[in-house]
Amino acid sequence: MKYLIVPFFILFLSFHASADSVTKLLERATEYQESNPDSCIYLSQKGLTLIKDDQVVMRASAYWNLSQGYLYKHRYHTALFYALRGKELFEEDETKRIYQDILATIGWIYFDIGNYHQAEPFHQKALITAQRRNDIRSEVLYTNALGLDVLNTGQETKSLAYFRKGLFIMNQLEQPDQDLRATIENNIGIVYIKQENWQKAEEYLLSSVGNSSGTATALLETYAHLARVYLKTHQLDKCRNVLIKADELRHQTSYSFSLMEYYQVRYKYEQLVGNIQAAFDYQDKYIDLYQKVHNQEAQTVMNFLLDAQQEKIEQDELVIQQAEKLKYNRNLLIGVVVVFTIIVVIGFYYLFKSKAEKAYLRQEILARELEKEKQQQAELSDKLAYKDEAIETMALTMSKRNELIKTLAVSVSKSDSKEIREAWKKFEYIFNQDRKTNILSEEFVKDFRYRLQSRYKNLTEKDLQLIIDIRNNLTSKEMADKYHIEVKSIEMSRYRLRKKLNLDTGVQLKSFIMEL
Repeated sequence: MKYLIVPFFILFLSFHASADSVTKLLERATEYQESNPDSCIYLSQKGLTLIKDDQVVMRASAYWNLSQGYLYKHRYHTALFYALRGKELFEEDETKRIYQDILATIGWIYFDIGNYHQAEPFHQKALITAQRRNDIRSEVLYTNALGLDVLNTGQETKSLAYFRKGLFIMNQLEQPDQDLRATIENNIGIVYIKQENWQKAEEYLLSSVGNSSGTATALLETYAHLARVYLKTHQLDKCRNVLIKADELRHQTSYSFSLMEYYQVRYKYEQLVGNIQAAFDYQDKYIDLYQKVHNQEAQTVMNFLLDAQQEKIEQDELVIQQAEKLKYNRNLLIGVVVVFTIIVVIGFYYLFKSKAEKAYLRQEILARELEKEKQQQAELSDKLAYKDEAIETMALTMSKRNELIKTLAVSVSKSDSKEIREAWKKFEYIFNQDRKTNILSEEFVKDFRYRLQSRYKNLTEKDLQLIIDIRNNLTSKEMADKYHIEVKSIEMSRYRLRKKLNLDTGVQLKSFIMEL
């Protein structure tokens, strides 16, 4: 068993030894980025051969060191290649420190080749990553970087706002970083130089010198800008003193941009004081360094890469726009279908509702008509019953009257009085004549009713009977007795009849009826 454990233990130790050795290689490469870029590149490439595929952070660190090394050698296309390889290892919302450094490096590559608009979004992403990590020092660094991006696009006010924001955030650091403060103050001095505010520029540049820990690269650039201020304000003694200090530092750095700033201002100073040969020497050094930094071949390759990347970005944006358009059209189609469905459902609802309401209304009308017919039938039944009762009453009355007359006739025939018998004869004559008249009236009643209905369409059966009774010389009391109702009811019926016949005031109802 122990013979099996020993090999595994040796493999475990060798694995950790290998991981530690790679980590140390990458740490040494990081130290050599600015001072010895070639050593940085060699160590990083050696580290890549030892890194396993699943060691993402180490691989990204190696790519970042390679990118930084080539950046300091001004081989921008190679620097961008390795930086993008490192960026591809992470998601967009990654919060690891190495991802943040890679984003910043891509921004500085674009910055160094003068593509400041392309540099700004990568510095912005690095700033967001630093904020997610709650890395205040890095937040200050990338706020400063954004200030430089916008400064070189001519947005001096905006850049000054970024630098002041960086100083404000720096106050949150537990231990003050004087070198970082010196860097930001140097950049504020550059803003004031562009604005030709020489007093403010001198103030911030001197403060930057005072806060710097003596790093050659940073101090050389600050001295160069300070010398430019003294040249513009014709303070040649101060300018000479500053340039002497700068000259002591130029041998301690290989950072091209700081050296270019120094050579350019030194050339102008020597030219101004009349040292023509010295001025030409510094001009030649500036030109050589400028050509090195702005290598035409590298610039051509870089521009090609940038164009390719821009084309890919445009294609991606086009794909995104098409996808959004398809999504919009799909949502629009869904919306139209939903709205159409709702409209159809509402239409059918109101259609069926209208039909239901019409059917209900029709049934209600039919019910009302049936109820009205029932009421009319009830009224007719009441009228028939009333007429039957009136006829029976009249027949009974006539029967009693005839019996009475017969009884009287018998009594008169037994009477010995001649006068009574003659009076009775006259009575019988008149009575018989009246009976004949009544018989004639009943015969012509149909014709009379027809003439009334033809002339007055609005007369009811009750109105016609009232007219016939008046024509038969019945008084209101007699009619009330005949129909067993109040005299007042007869008078009201006579009043309504006048209205229906449109009689004027002063015209007698009976006289009018007798003339019909």
